[in-house]
Amino acid sequence: MNATTTGSRKRNAWAWRLALAIAVSLAALAAMATRGGLVVPQKVHEAAFVWAQEHPGRNVPVIVQTSGQGDAVAAIDAAGGIVQRQFEIIPALEAEIPASGLTSLSQDSSVAWVSLDAPVVSTGFIDFSNLASVYPFAVNAPSVWNAATPRTGQGVGVAVVDSGVSNASNPDFQDVYQQSRFAFEVAVSSNTTNVDDGYGHGTHVAGIVGGDGDLLKGRYIGIAPEASLIDVKISDDIGAATLSDALAGIQWAVDNKDLYNIRVLNLSLQSSVAESYKTDPLDAAVEFAWMRGLVVVAAAGNSGTAADAVSYAPANDPFVIVVGATDDMGTPTRDDDVVAFFSSRGTTQDGFTKPDLVAPGRRIVADINPNSILAQLYPDRFVDQFYFRMSGTSMAAPVVSGIVALMLEQNPALTPGQVKYVLMKTAQQLPSDSSGKTALADAAVFYSGELPDANASLSPGRQVRMNFIAKIALFTHVLGAPDPAAEAALVGLDLGKAGLVGANLDNVDWEAIKWGAIKWDAIKWSAIQWDAIKWAAVKWDLIKWDAVKWSAVKWGAVKWDAIKWSAIKWDAIKWGAVKWDAVTNTDATLTGVEFKSSQFDSTHFDSATGFDAYFPTSCPRQQPRCK
Repeated sequence: MNATTTGSRKRNAWAWRLALAIAVSLAALAAMATRGGLVVPQKVHEAAFVWAQEHPGRNVPVIVQTSGQGDAVAAIDAAGGIVQRQFEIIPALEAEIPASGLTSLSQDSSVAWVSLDAPVVSTGFIDFSNLASVYPFAVNAPSVWNAATPRTGQGVGVAVVDSGVSNASNPDFQDVYQQSRFAFEVAVSSNTTNVDDGYGHGTHVAGIVGGDGDLLKGRYIGIAPEASLIDVKISDDIGAATLSDALAGIQWAVDNKDLYNIRVLNLSLQSSVAESYKTDPLDAAVEFAWMRGLVVVAAAGNSGTAADAVSYAPANDPFVIVVGATDDMGTPTRDDDVVAFFSSRGTTQDGFTKPDLVAPGRRIVADINPNSILAQLYPDRFVDQFYFRMSGTSMAAPVVSGIVALMLEQNPALTPGQVKYVLMKTAQQLPSDSSGKTALADAAVFYSGELPDANASLSPGRQVRMNFIAKIALFTHVLGAPDPAAEAALVGLDLGKAGLVGANLDNVDWEAIKWGAIKWDAIKWSAIQWDAIKWAAVKWDLIKWDAVKWSAVKWGAVKWDAIKWSAIKWDAIKWGAVKWDAVTNTDATLTGVEFKSSQFDSTHFDSATGFDAYFPTSCPRQQPRCK
């Protein structure tokens, strides 16, 4: 998972949930703000102090996002804390800090923001109905499987970042040669090396994405039944996980995307603490993955129309594809479909309407580990002996992840922003519910119209900007000025040492820039007119990313909100040239909280409808269940 352990921890999942934090006197602290009834340091999310007050006596688990100035590890040590992991996917550290040290830590120049390392919870729950799967029909997936040029997701990698996947000897996850379609399996939680799904949630999600239903001749088939699956287990064996575990899982997927052709990242989970996408570390991580070329599909959550329903990462992020759930009423047609009562919807704390679209998510039947916690707790939810019935946006998200796999098999050149555009462009208004538009596989896969980026007008969160842009912005600002030499002198850039004497945006040789010879501390960042930068002139594919030393930038002086991010051609950047995997993990001990399954649907639905007729015993190879 490419993270560096700089300290040791002897915390387990149960201890995390039972204890923490010393009583803190807040009255005399400097640089304070009043948020949520608490007076807390301006660079600390109030959840850290709430958690400390509720769990007195132990260190607070946090994620410290760094500023690029000073030594954050030393600052954490000075505050009495212990660093657990250092992430590369965003400039951040996982640490444990005494509650009494949070204020002094936040005041250090090396710290940009401190978030609670909060539990992440699944967005699925168990219900009581009983029917054969109709959700593939509700999104027109069979029309794609049996088109003139059949598409089944073959070869497209979908990473299921979840509680693990149990697939040993399960024919639903095997190819025509009875070989596993799991390209790789990894457990990033050092509480376990077991990649199987002890909880039961991840296996169900994987079955919706890419189970081929072969166990019962296609009766319970997933959306992309020949996709390549990647099991990224972020929880321990009872389903416990935290934000730092999710960051580690996303980082692993990004680092290994080229090796396993990972194109889609399914996140059927969300943080348990509401935080703006501009500072939330999980939002920063999914944006990083998105800009590296991964289509991130996230569950909207199961909070219905609550005021904060879509305020939790990653469902509050404007970049990624956020999926709500429909109730298909147990019928293969969409005429009676409605947005499920539990499906989160609304406006985020940053003013974005979510979800982006909806997909079937109620009474979804898919694979299960029969020995898992969920299976043992709810034996009556089994369907046809081998499958399991669950509801939630956790189930809707993998429906869309499967559709994305079909799209990328059809057109591998699609960028994440284009995928999102096509899905939203081709989504159909629910006839019986004006509050949602449902994804349609056939319309999206065979779309032939224009392909703009759905996110062209969006501004990335703070840490994503810090990771990539400031130095390139400096050169673009200077070289785009009427008199580059004069502008360079104004902002403190030596064009001679940079190898840019006489250069402008029309003739600049991005490959020739001498990044290491520039005195970054001398740059007057506040003098840059960020809103005048000509991003369209940047040749992103010529930039030597290995030479860009991000830590030298004085981030505090950069006026991020003035940058025209929409003009940056993210998809032209050669991310593969960046050495993101320079660190490794050796000894991290992770923890968290169990995925919750306390929300139940008491509605019974019985149906004798079967679909064996659609999947006959003998069938042509293009039908996905055939082996």
